[in-house]
Formats: sequence, structure tokens, C-alpha cells
Amino acid sequence: MTDLLIRGGVVITMDATRRVIPDGALAIKDGRIQAVGTTAEVEAAHPQAAQTIEAKGRAILPGLIDGHAHAGHGLVKTLGNNDSKAWMEACRIIYTLASPPAFWRAEAKLAAHERLRFGVTTGVSLLGGGDSIGRVDDTAFTDAHAEATEEVGIRSVLVLGPTRPPFPRPYVGPDGVERPVSFEQQLEVITAGVEKWHGRGRVKVATLMPVYREATHDPAKVKEIERQGRLIREAGQSRGATFHQDGHRDGSIEMADRMFGLLGPDAWLSHCTELTDGDIETLVRTGTSVVHNPSAIAAVRGYCPAPRMMDAGVTVMIGSDATAPDRSGDMFRHMFQCIRYHQRHFRDETMMPPGKALEMVTIDAARGLGLADEIGSLEVGKKADVITVDLTAPHMVPANMPVARVVYFANGQDVLDVVVDGKVLMRDRACGHLDAAEIAEAANRETAAMLQRSGLSHMAVEDPGWGLTRR
Repeated sequence: MTDLLIRGGVVITMDATRRVIPDGALAIKDGRIQAVGTTAEVEAAHPQAAQTIEAKGRAILPGLIDGHAHAGHGLVKTLGNNDSKAWMEACRIIYTLASPPAFWRAEAKLAAHERLRFGVTTGVSLLGGGDSIGRVDDTAFTDAHAEATEEVGIRSVLVLGPTRPPFPRPYVGPDGVERPVSFEQQLEVITAGVEKWHGRGRVKVATLMPVYREATHDPAKVKEIERQGRLIREAGQSRGATFHQDGHRDGSIEMADRMFGLLGPDAWLSHCTELTDGDIETLVRTGTSVVHNPSAIAAVRGYCPAPRMMDAGVTVMIGSDATAPDRSGDMFRHMFQCIRYHQRHFRDETMMPPGKALEMVTIDAARGLGLADEIGSLEVGKKADVITVDLTAPHMVPANMPVARVVYFANGQDVLDVVVDGKVLMRDRACGHLDAAEIAEAANRETAAMLQRSGLSHMAVEDPGWGLTRR
């Protein structure tokens, strides 16, 4: 007997031929897709199902994928009233000195719950600021994040990497005691996290090294970074984990390959603004993928040449860059931002059609994360990560051109059903296994405690900028 039948909707498969089936259905058994086709075909072949989702008036899509975000950011939203420098310093203080495991647990559950309700079935989360302030001083923090995400039930790629030199770095540990933490200690925590969590349930782990961007090279520093990068890469590669870097721009990709040998088909890089010809050539030659963050502040300060990279054969996905300081986990929002970002750059409304944007959060994202054999499209044999999107709301009518409607007009609140590994996690917007009030209460409680602990309560005093055109 089929475990789950989803029938009667517009199936946007994202398969190799990008089939769109107007009256389509999926059959799911043992967590994988058994059949994809018209409702009549699938029901005839699978007449009995333990559970059925009636999807008439809905689009049926692969679960969305968020290719780059930061754990911790869910509880530091809006702090500092758009003062980026102050906000980054606050993150350093919070993530290293003022965030016990309970903070990371509450934030992870909040962020995963938001993703689930927005139809994001796989999300990348860097444990901390990523580029310079990873929370990798103790395994308690890794465990708190991974366990909370597992409880929500979505897929997670947890990225663990050391802080930027110099070492040691002061941290306040789970016991509330401040102590210096060396690179070697961070490497032990990262390695332990890969060993414990990579491939466990719906969690995968990737390793990370900070991005080197210095124009003047100190030979001793370069040698030490090369050594650290090699050790971090080995910790991940020896266990089948992928590799990530956060914040590349203007020549740093070429340096990452030439000076440190960090790139390859198992690597993906975020932001990637103001790239040189050498950077793009390096991406093509090494098979490295890119995650474009069109809603991020980095995309304001520099242009990400995503169309040029894709035309050259580079796999490019979309990432939210997390919810802070001023974004959300809604990938529909980021798809539309991506479209307008490039149309404005080229002064050309034909740039970045809706089909490409949807590929960037489904099959291209799966390919970039090394998961295309398992997720990213609705095909027989793949894991059953499926969402439905309401096509009957006023902003989604009239009933034509379903791909364009989903990309241009839908938002995360239009996601009605979410299935991960064949398990229904959300049905008609209800997540029966989660207590939304409890998740919000824990997030508010841990945020208040963090602000008091860090001495940063003043950063949560709102100044909207009434009457101003610039702060």
C-alpha cells in the first residue's frame, strides 16, 4: 500500500525536462517517490493509500532549499537600527561570550519552524557568524542546534568552522566560565561534530574556513592558514562532508584556490560579489558552486554576477543569509529579490526569468550542495520532500502560468502542506508536532537573557528613522 498520495494539483516537477502536469499526483512509500504523473495515471497504479492530500487548487513542488544562512541570527534580528558595524560587533560578543546552549537551542527551533512554515525543507546553517565567529568551542552548542532542528523535522546542513586568527579566542563555555580557545581545540570540536552528526537522520555537516582577502601577504600567516585549511578540509572530506566559505569577493576565490587549495566540486561559496575574471575561471575549472544572497547587505555593497557565472557553467543557488539583521527565511521573497536585482543591474526586464529563479532554490541548490541524487525535484526514487502552494488566494488568481505565479506572486504564507522524507510535517498550515507558542516563548526568553548578559539591551531600542531619507 502507498503511504501517501498527493493528488489533483499542478505538479511542477523540476525534473530533467521540467514537466508541469496540470492535474497531477505523487505516490510516496517508505519516504521516497513511487510515481509522478497525471492524477488518473497515479491513482490507477496506486489505488490505495494510507493517507491522502487533496491538492486541487494547489501547486505541488519539491521542497525549497536555502543554500546559506547563519544559526544564531534568528535572535539578533533588527538590533542596532541598521548600524552594520555595531551589529557585527554585537554578534561577536553574543556568539562567543553571551550565548549558552539554551540560546542556540531556542534559535535553532525558531529558525527551523520558520523554514518549515515557508516550505523550506532543506536549510544550510553556519553555527554562528561563520566567517569569523563560529560557535565551535564546545560540542554542547553543536548538539543543541542539531537536536532542536531534528525535533522540527526538516533537513539541515550544519556548517562548522573555526574563528578567524589570531588564536586563542576568548569564549564563555556552557559552564559560564570564560577561557581561551585555541585553533586545535576548535578543530577537535568541529571534528567531533562531523563524526556525531554528519549523515545522522536529516542532518548533514559541512566544514568551513574563513575567507582570506588580504592584498599584502604575510608569508608566516599564509603558511599557518594553509595548514589550518588543510586540517579543516581533511576533517570533513575524510567523513564525506562538504565544504563552505562565507563572503567571497574581488579576487578572493582565485586566492582560495591558488594559495590554499580549498576549492573543488564538493565546495560552495557565498555572496561572491565584484568577482574578477580569475575568480570566475577558478570556479569553472574547479567545479565549485556559488550561493547568491540577493537580499543580503553584501549584495548592496557589491554586485554578484550570478548570470555571468551561470552562463559560464557554474552552479548558482539562492540563500537567505538568515533572518538578521533585516531579512526572512521566505525563499519566495528571495527569488523575487534575485529577479529584480539582476533586472535593475542590466536595466533589462528579460533577465532572470521565473523558471531559473525556481531552479536556484530547488534542483540547482540540490546540485550545489551535492544532494541532487536525493532531493531538488519530484522524480521516482528521490526522497519525498514535497510542498503544496495555494493557487486560489486573490493574489494568485487568475489560474494560468503556474510557474510564474508561484515565483512572482506567492509568499511563504501560501505554503499549505510540507512533506519531508514522506512524513507530513505541516498539513493545511498546521504543524501538529510543534507548539508554536512554546517555540516563540523560548526565543523571547533567551533573547531577553542574552541582551542582559551581553550588556546590549540598548541595541534593541527602536529608532525607525521617521522623516529621514538616510540615517
